[in-house]
Amino acid sequence: MDINRAMLWNGLTNLGDTVKLKLKVDPWECVRDLEQFKDNWCPYNVKKDKVNNRWGLPITSHSGDVMDNYHLNSFGHMQRYHDVEMKEENFTTPTEVYHKMPELAKLVDVFSPDIGRVHLLRVDQGGFFPPHRDSKILDITCFRVITLCHNCKRSDFNFIYEDRLLNLKPGVPYYINTRKVHNVFSYVDDSVQCVLNVPLTAENYKGISRHLSYDTM
Repeated sequence: MDINRAMLWNGLTNLGDTVKLKLKVDPWECVRDLEQFKDNWCPYNVKKDKVNNRWGLPITSHSGDVMDNYHLNSFGHMQRYHDVEMKEENFTTPTEVYHKMPELAKLVDVFSPDIGRVHLLRVDQGGFFPPHRDSKILDITCFRVITLCHNCKRSDFNFIYEDRLLNLKPGVPYYINTRKVHNVFSYVDDSVQCVLNVPLTAENYKGISRHLSYDTM
């Protein structure tokens, strides 16, 4: 990790681990606009012979095709099973989802053109992510902004962060330090969240800083 990125990461982590942003996404508009893509969801980060009720819909992708599900696998999976090395900057082309879901497009535009993989993640009943960290501790190349969009009340969907159940507000983007241990579980179908992978650059650090909220969660 170079010194400039180390300084940016230090500044970002000093903001906190779960930081509310002064941005809003209308969850009802998202649900309405999502209806046109109901047949475009693809399995998310599928492991061999394991079904986990997780589905992805790319907002940006490698080719710009909404059915380009290549980036719905982890970079490690791509390299291990396809012998392809990818980076966030390989997945910056907007898909039809971006063009037809203005509520999400305006969120992406906060960081454009320096954006990485962006997708909607749907977790159906019984779907989960086990406790994990999103990357190696020293591999600091991007950060994540997460927005809950649908069926994500605490009675429906749990986002657990270092053994603490988060109380995230629907339609509000949060910077979350996902390099710390976290896991999710859905008790219902159609729990939908928007996940932005944002390259750690000086401009994107400024983008986060400009939109900090000083409200409590």
